[in-house]
Amino acid sequence: MSEVLLSVPLVIDTDAGVDDAFALMLALASSRAHPLAITTVHGNVPVRQATQNVCLIQDVMGREVPVYEGASRPLLGEPLDATNIMGPDGLGGVTAWMQPSMRQKRASNAAIALTQWLRHRAYSAGITLVTLGPLTNLALALALQPDLPKHVTRLIIMGGTSEARGNASAVAEFNFFADPEAAARVLRAGFQEVWLLPWETSLRYPIPWSDFDALLFPENPRTQFARYITGYLRERLQGLGMPGLVLPDLWAMLVALYPECVRESVPVQASVEMEGALGRGMLAISWYQTSAEPNLHLVTHLDVGRGVEILRSILAGGG
Repeated sequence: MSEVLLSVPLVIDTDAGVDDAFALMLALASSRAHPLAITTVHGNVPVRQATQNVCLIQDVMGREVPVYEGASRPLLGEPLDATNIMGPDGLGGVTAWMQPSMRQKRASNAAIALTQWLRHRAYSAGITLVTLGPLTNLALALALQPDLPKHVTRLIIMGGTSEARGNASAVAEFNFFADPEAAARVLRAGFQEVWLLPWETSLRYPIPWSDFDALLFPENPRTQFARYITGYLRERLQGLGMPGLVLPDLWAMLVALYPECVRESVPVQASVEMEGALGRGMLAISWYQTSAEPNLHLVTHLDVGRGVEILRSILAGGG
């Protein structure tokens, strides 16, 4: 992966659950990032809650980035949610005791905002788009503006499975299972440079519970927020026998802003299964079909130590 500029023009699409929160905190605090806009989508929670969560995270971080609310449901079917594992608000129930954010979303719809921001003439060198939830907003933006891919320098996706170890079905990862048609449309769109962090890569690098506890000191508004939003998720993951906290969206943001954290990636041709009783939402990778032109870089190994140190700095108030 090529080196990034010190300040990356960034648009973020999110369903604003716990791991999204850490990714957003990183993007809002890092000197490597220049966040331009945040769009919200259905997924971990209903889209209205996702918007409220993004505003609350900005309150914690003391930042002001325009927020645009997007799709409340997938292109086909009914929306999913992950409140059973992330809490009733997607943030471990933190909104029950924190003062509601007074920030307001922008009037424009997320899909329209994506077409406008990603084609912004002030950023002729291009913009990096990071997607942390179902890809519905981006699929709708592509329907409005089919040539959008040529305006995006890099597309970073958290989604899909590399080994068919699903967390939303037997074989499918949550974001792709929540809207397979949108995911398929995005991977076919012809984006110039796509980096995809699959579910299994994040599973490979949980932050051990003792190491995560150490990140929460000294106490400040950021570490206090991090402690509260992870409590509900921690109970669920420990109940499943997980040795540490799994934060796939955080790793995806690190791929976007700190390419040196990518220790290994594989160029592959991949598509998304949209039908089938068992396979819907599965990322199908052509590992051995050499005639197929790669359409993404599959991130397989990370420098998790470096990632944890970056997170430590952000939580401590650094950038």
